[in-house]
Amino acid sequence: MKYILCGAILCVFSSTAVLANSDFNKVGEGKMEYLLWDVYDATLSTYSGNYVLGDNPVKFKLTYLRDFEAKDIVKATQEQWQRLGKEQSSKTYSDKLLQIWPDIKKGESLTLITNEQGGSIFYHNDKKIGEINEPEFATDFLAIWLDKNTSEPELRKQLLGN
Repeated sequence: MKYILCGAILCVFSSTAVLANSDFNKVGEGKMEYLLWDVYDATLSTYSGNYVLGDNPVKFKLTYLRDFEAKDIVKATQEQWQRLGKEQSSKTYSDKLLQIWPDIKKGESLTLITNEQGGSIFYHNDKKIGEINEPEFATDFLAIWLDKNTSEPELRKQLLGN
């Protein structure tokens, strides 16, 4: 029994490591700016190099250009979900994100990688920090940048390679 459990754990960690280091191809990238400040660089990648809503896996990386507390990143996420009419995601996932995301220093990154089933794995500077396994989370999270009604349409165009 002990060997089966160890093997299962090794399998989970191996598949996560393989997915995190897989050959993703960049779809697009852009910079988020607010007033006079550079906030983060964003990069969207898929295996094919093309983004199709609902296709997985997807890799979305934010490299921060300023220091942010986790609570402020979660608050900004909530505001964007509410703006998009996704209040339920704000209610359902905000506490989970606050538990997963660390405070961020300039130059650090947060990366979301979805698995084949649409579950989400978060990395801080390429180190796994947590998971949310509901596929609707990844769709709603990526909608902040990729939805046609995003608050940042120019960044959306850049991320989608337009």
